[in-house]
Amino acid sequence: MNIFQIALNNLKRRKAKMLFLMLGLVIGVTTVVAFLNIIEAMRIDLGERIDEFGANAVILPRSEGVEIDNGTMAMSSDLTYDVQNLTLEDVPKIYESSVSEYINIVSPKLIGAVNVNDQKSLIVGIQTKQEFTQKRWFTLALQDGVEASEKVGDLALLDISEDSLILGASAARALKLNVGEEVSINGQIFKVFGVLQELGSEEDGLIYANLGIVQSLLNRPGELSMIEVSAYCNNCPIEEIVMGLDEALPNGRAIALRQAALFREETIEQFALFGYALSGMVLLIAALMVLTTMLSSINDRTREIGIFRAIGFRRSHIMSIIFLEAGIISIFSGLVGFISGSLLAKYVGPYLAQIQGDIPVRLELLLPAILLSVGLAILGSTYPALKAARMDPAEALRFI
Repeated sequence: MNIFQIALNNLKRRKAKMLFLMLGLVIGVTTVVAFLNIIEAMRIDLGERIDEFGANAVILPRSEGVEIDNGTMAMSSDLTYDVQNLTLEDVPKIYESSVSEYINIVSPKLIGAVNVNDQKSLIVGIQTKQEFTQKRWFTLALQDGVEASEKVGDLALLDISEDSLILGASAARALKLNVGEEVSINGQIFKVFGVLQELGSEEDGLIYANLGIVQSLLNRPGELSMIEVSAYCNNCPIEEIVMGLDEALPNGRAIALRQAALFREETIEQFALFGYALSGMVLLIAALMVLTTMLSSINDRTREIGIFRAIGFRRSHIMSIIFLEAGIISIFSGLVGFISGSLLAKYVGPYLAQIQGDIPVRLELLLPAILLSVGLAILGSTYPALKAARMDPAEALRFI
């Protein structure tokens, strides 16, 4: 009978203790696998949510302080500001920039004051498809008992004619306008296409119209007030994208809207720290369970170990038997822990972390899960194996 057969026979004879040992390892591996799956899913899910929140970078016209002195321009504390305008020609440069692979949506806009039925109001010229795809929270209010589509894609694909307007909720109330009514803006007649649901922000007081029409109304052909960019990647900082936009548009100044990026990073970091701390505690408990179970097994097998030593088994043979027992259990425990952890993340994770959609099974975690289980088993079995190997055969047999 070889050492491997001896280890298998010991496992068969002590099923209760080995099941207890296996339970500790399975719980430890399950916890780690589940949290790793959930954390990775959170990274992906929150990245997608940030895209839904709208722009995470805005490009404004660059302004430089200069002093005019004898026909020369020099920096001074007594400054005149030279503003370099953004134009529609800058939009293609964004898609041709060094960070173009990270660009999702580019929404140029022009903002200005206009006369609406003899009242001063702010109007925003937009490209409707880009604007409403980027700002997914925009929905149309109920009109005549018909609810506008609540889906962003549907709103972005609505056929809005060039002579139509979309009003914010506050703007519609202030101007006393309803859907279908006509209104005069700077002497030009427009029709109210829709009214947005109230958001409780400054966007409620704006009027939205076709970008080209607004440029004509304000007598600013081709000009832009700003360009909002939805650009986020999971593997690079938003600052890197901002630097790329700055390089592509010398006349513009890109600013990162850090709130969305920081929200994502802080949320994941906090959840990850909690997950790692909890996993560490569970792994420590699992290692202690292995230690106590193996020590109990050694104490129950004192006579058996004494006989092995008496018939010529070396200390290394005794240690090999103990490690083999723990290793066999740990490999099976790692496999079970991977399966249970993946299923736990898949079915409980979306509710635990408020994740949209399913969490896929990550097969690349199978080998690490098994190695983690084996590592815990070896760590917890080292002292019991050393204790068993150091037993004096005469003392062991006399004690029993």
